[in-house]
Amino acid sequence: MKKEIHPADYYRRMLAMQPHALKRLEAFAKIMACNRGQEIPNSPGPAGHWYYVIIGAVRRCAMRSDGRRQIVDLMLPRDFFFVSDRQNEATIEAIADETVLASFPGRRVELVAESDVEFARELRDVAFQSLTRSQAQLLIIGRFTALEKVGSFLLSLDARVSNASGQVVLPVSRYDIADYLAVSVETVCRALTHLKQRGVIRLAGKRTIKILNRRALEDRIGESSTVASV
Repeated sequence: MKKEIHPADYYRRMLAMQPHALKRLEAFAKIMACNRGQEIPNSPGPAGHWYYVIIGAVRRCAMRSDGRRQIVDLMLPRDFFFVSDRQNEATIEAIADETVLASFPGRRVELVAESDVEFARELRDVAFQSLTRSQAQLLIIGRFTALEKVGSFLLSLDARVSNASGQVVLPVSRYDIADYLAVSVETVCRALTHLKQRGVIRLAGKRTIKILNRRALEDRIGESSTVASV
């Protein structure tokens, strides 16, 4: 079923209702609706652009030495990310069927930060948010087994996008999860199947997972040694 496309004012109202660090610059924000697979272009000039994810998901990818793609950052609703022409080594693109961003001109952000100490602190916190995401990803892919990686990824998503019912709606495909975790898609599918068979999770839909046994995930994903070769 085709997604309904709302006018920019609809998303601007959504943006106004969400707490975020660049609220005082909302008047200068440009609403940008993206299709799945659409690349976010590198912005000319070192000042670049700051982006805020209103809905959807965005990935930042790099090519590994063996030619495979690695997702090095995954941006979800209420995440900020920065794009400039100094980032030629990375590709940034929307990965949800409906992704809408707020774009803030980097130069405008810098001017306000230079004259407003409180705003400069808020901008620093925005930059730290990106570093925190990177650190979290390193901890996930540094796990010993594929099952631990997948389980840790589910827990991280639960903290970021879980709804009131405790269900995790996957914002990305299993192929994207594989590229994020640096494993094969077959490995991801086998790990999810194993967790389902163990009663740790329930697949409530193609993109929806219910965590039934959080302790099993938190405790090194249960008996992970039994599937170390996944």
